[in-house]
Amino acid sequence: MPATNLTALKAAQRSLLLKPLDAAVFIAPWYTPAPAQLTDNGASLQPLPAAYQSVGLIDKKTGVAFARGITAAPIESYGELQPVRNDVTSDITTIEFQPQQTNAVTLNLATGANMQQVIANSSSGEVFFPQPASEQITYYSAIIIGKDGNDAAPIYVYKVLPKVAVSKYGGEQWNPTEVLAQKLTLVAFKDDTAGYAVAHGFGGLGWKQLVAKSGINYSATGIVVAPNTLAVPRTTASAPLVVTDQLGGLIANSSVVFSSSANSIATVAASGVVTGVAVGTATITASYTPAGGGAAMTATCAVTVS
Repeated sequence: MPATNLTALKAAQRSLLLKPLDAAVFIAPWYTPAPAQLTDNGASLQPLPAAYQSVGLIDKKTGVAFARGITAAPIESYGELQPVRNDVTSDITTIEFQPQQTNAVTLNLATGANMQQVIANSSSGEVFFPQPASEQITYYSAIIIGKDGNDAAPIYVYKVLPKVAVSKYGGEQWNPTEVLAQKLTLVAFKDDTAGYAVAHGFGGLGWKQLVAKSGINYSATGIVVAPNTLAVPRTTASAPLVVTDQLGGLIANSSVVFSSSANSIATVAASGVVTGVAVGTATITASYTPAGGGAAMTATCAVTVS
């Protein structure tokens, strides 16, 4: 086995350091199904179902904080220094944020009042409603979307919580330096229809460009040869052709079968190296069949020999 070094072993990928630069929290009545996917096949963000309403602006200092608390019950045995068994007995996820806008969604969350039943005075616009005198847990569905990068190549980080309820109110503080708002903590519950309490997702054009680097599995549906046009002098060998899948994942040339439409003009080695033989043009075809089976995929490179 050839020697290596720590830099190679570390496999550092700075492009995978994600940082939500913007975020939005969407609340809907429980149970409002979340979309099967938030982006289309072109990686563009799609509208959410109409029932999901944004809370609007969120306090920058607070951001959106997710916490996961796990309680375990370790079993210890006589003569053993470490537990011999450990069972998780509780796994609770909470989300904390401070909505800043005064709208029906945030008032509903902050007071527990059913804002759909509240009607503003048609003449003065005044709104008056009592806070419920007896507490009753109200469940919601929530989707939280964060965005890294820019609008040209965004990376969306999102979480879907099909069943949440407010578990803590931060209280209001009225002063001339803060807006009217209070920090809210929501706790996630497993929803029997969805089958989970929290789901995680990533999408967007920027993420599409990173999937191959992430180590997350996906299926190759097509291949690309680079370059797709090549000019080589006679008796000269090119650099190896590079074959990638539809998401930019590198496919080893040892897994690709190369062929030339005219070996009298240009030949291609198993390594993907093209050699000019005589003046003219030829087409190099790369063929790849996924290891797990499936139809062969092909891509071509137009070669001109001078």
